[in-house]
Amino acid sequence: MNNTVAVALGQGNQTVLVDVNRSKIVQSIKLSHNCFGVASDGKTLVISDSSSQCTTVNLSDMSHTILEGMRGLFRISLFQGNIYGTNYSENKVCCYKVTGEPLWTFQHQDIASPRGLTLDKNGFVYIASYGNNSILVVSPDGKICKTILSDADGIKEPYAIDINRETGVMIVSSHISGEKNEKSYQTCFVYKV
Repeated sequence: MNNTVAVALGQGNQTVLVDVNRSKIVQSIKLSHNCFGVASDGKTLVISDSSSQCTTVNLSDMSHTILEGMRGLFRISLFQGNIYGTNYSENKVCCYKVTGEPLWTFQHQDIASPRGLTLDKNGFVYIASYGNNSILVVSPDGKICKTILSDADGIKEPYAIDINRETGVMIVSSHISGEKNEKSYQTCFVYKV
C-alpha cells in the first residue's frame, strides 16, 4: 500500500483509500460520524470527527473500533502507537494511546486555535497555531513548548503542517496578504528541521 493515501470526506461520513498511481479509489470506509482528520501508520487508520469521536480501522481486516472520550480533535497524527490531536476550540494538544486512553494534554498561552500537527522522528509535536500566526513544537512528554516560527518569519494563518521524518523537511501552509490591489492567496513554506 505504498502508493495508497487515505482521504477523509468530511460530512460524507466516509474515508476512502486511493491508489495514487492508478487514480482510483480502492476502498471506501463508511462510518457513523463525520471524517475530518485521518492518520495511518500502515497498519491502523485513525479517523476523527472534530466534535464527537474517533474511530480506528485495522487495515488488515478493515474492522472498526470507536474510541470513547476522544472528543474535539480537529487534526490528528499517529506515531509509535499513540494518537496526537489538536483541539482548536479549547486551544490544546492531546496525546492518547491507540486504544483511546489519555496520556497527556497540553495547553499554553502560545497555542491559539491550533489546526494541523505533525511529529518528527524523535516524537516532537509541531503545531500550526492559526490564531497567533505561529508554529510551535511541544516536547514528546507534552510538558514544554517553544515557538519556532512566527508572523515575523512570514507565517500567517497556518492551517496545515507536515514533516518528512526521513529527511527532516517540514512544509507549512500560510496565507499571503496582497499589496494594495493584489489578491490574497494561500502558499506554503518549506523548512529543514
